[in-house]
Amino acid sequence: MKTRFAPSANFRNPLGLVFRMLMSGKRAAYSALIHEAMRIAARPLDWMLSGQEKRTINEAGSTDLPVLLIIGTPRSGTTLVYQTLARYLDVSYFQNLTSFFPRSAITGSKRFGWLAGTPTADFENFYGQTAGLSGPNDGFAIWNQWLGDDRYAPRTDLNAAEMASMRQFFDAWCSTFGKPFLNKNNRNTTCVAQLAQALPNARFVVVRRNPLMVAQSLITARQKVQGNKTVGWGLMAQDSDAQKDELSYVDDVCEQIIRIERDLDRQLSQIPAERILEITYEGFCEHPHLTLREIADSFSHVKVREQLMQSELRPFQISASVNVTQAEQQRIEQHLDRYSDSRSLVSRPELQTNQSVSI
Repeated sequence: MKTRFAPSANFRNPLGLVFRMLMSGKRAAYSALIHEAMRIAARPLDWMLSGQEKRTINEAGSTDLPVLLIIGTPRSGTTLVYQTLARYLDVSYFQNLTSFFPRSAITGSKRFGWLAGTPTADFENFYGQTAGLSGPNDGFAIWNQWLGDDRYAPRTDLNAAEMASMRQFFDAWCSTFGKPFLNKNNRNTTCVAQLAQALPNARFVVVRRNPLMVAQSLITARQKVQGNKTVGWGLMAQDSDAQKDELSYVDDVCEQIIRIERDLDRQLSQIPAERILEITYEGFCEHPHLTLREIADSFSHVKVREQLMQSELRPFQISASVNVTQAEQQRIEQHLDRYSDSRSLVSRPELQTNQSVSI
């Protein structure tokens, strides 16, 4: 019997996950393990700085600097977009270092930001985890104070005081660092309307990707992160009943994508169009320069680091690799084809490809 959504224990068999991360050969995976140990060690310091954090937030005034939030289905390429924007836009963002200070994110980042060193053009990630202390971080440790601890299902019932607290925090962050704020967190995809209400300066960069490729990548994530394709992974995930159908996990992944996309479209319809910019992952990989300039043109106070971008940014490699079985691929196509909105998404010219992007 399968659950509706995966429970708040978001990672099953943590020891198995550590082993798979160690065997992955990914520097970002090794960094994530090191960062977790450093977060535990930093807890006393975080507590010590929490008093100053409260004073900083209480003393900060409002600001018109935007809060740029990257959203989209898990495995749609949002992390690569995040890494690229953090590198080539003149913005502030949650670094991996910031995650060491869940109670004092602003104070800790300001005082110890020098430890992160100079950010580099490193676009590797391991299922959303980036390498190095300066690497962009999802910021779950900070978002959790308002949205709860469940990585797959955020709170969507914030009261006026909680929304005001969120707004005050991001005003203080932007005022402290004097730049627009940038973040990617896929969980935010299911509470976009709430975030738009709480944060008047929020602007949303929506990343879409061919759902065939998203489904393939989600199946791989289940195996590599959870160690079992029947165990749900990611936003709105649900476990699968392999006894009923050995390919039930394929259907569940497809349903996961469709639920997220439908819910996202519903929420975006409630937000003024000028606060939203939609891009495709495929288009971004081919023309990242154009996407960066479009974001800067669409949202005030956002500037491109033009010289840096021109000197080092190149289109991202798109490979033709397929990492699911033929039976899985056929099942994905059959399932997605039953839904008219999914068919329209697949049929969009920029998403007509059987290629998958290495991320």
